[in-house]
Amino acid sequence: MQDPRLRLLATVLLSAAAFASTAGAVAALVWWLLFTPRTKALPQPGVFLPLVGMIAVTALVSAWGGGPGLSYFIRMTVLLLLAAWAYTATEEGEVLGVAVWALGNRVGFEVGLIAEMGLTGLAVIRQEIDQLRIAMALKGIRPGVRSIVPLAVTLIVTQIRRADEIARLLVVRGYTIGGRICPRFEADPRDVLACITAGIPGFLSCLPLRDVFILVG
Repeated sequence: MQDPRLRLLATVLLSAAAFASTAGAVAALVWWLLFTPRTKALPQPGVFLPLVGMIAVTALVSAWGGGPGLSYFIRMTVLLLLAAWAYTATEEGEVLGVAVWALGNRVGFEVGLIAEMGLTGLAVIRQEIDQLRIAMALKGIRPGVRSIVPLAVTLIVTQIRRADEIARLLVVRGYTIGGRICPRFEADPRDVLACITAGIPGFLSCLPLRDVFILVG
């Protein structure tokens, strides 16, 4: 989807539907298969698979305790797929543009700037993780539980220092609050169709799963 406003709206609708019920999650998964690049929108297997593994472990614990383990696994996995697609499809400056369009040059600029800094931080973390993996491979160190904690601490400290440096840079340049940009958005008919159909999982999430199968059949 080219228009970030429609992409954001579709992501919110689909995420709410997937979180609400299993039927909504299945419908959101069908939407994801139809309107996204699918596997191209997923992060690297080394990042994606551990996240799915954590969801699976939590689902097993829930099922063992008598909870809806399978429903939890389906809903959380679909939410992960939607988040991965939204993150991959978002280009630099789009979040700031949408925030200014929705909330104005003062509040919107502040919210958008914070969001852009957060997304940039995630990209930097991913690069640093890749560099740490290469360094560990060169030293013959295998990733494990003992190495995760110090690596996580290193990443956290690095991000705190980076945030402090960015804050100092903004102060030096005289930034106080707000700003002015003129965002431009482009959309094609397929984007509008995809956004409209994103509301269908929300409707299905309000129905029992058996009724959904009856409607589909």
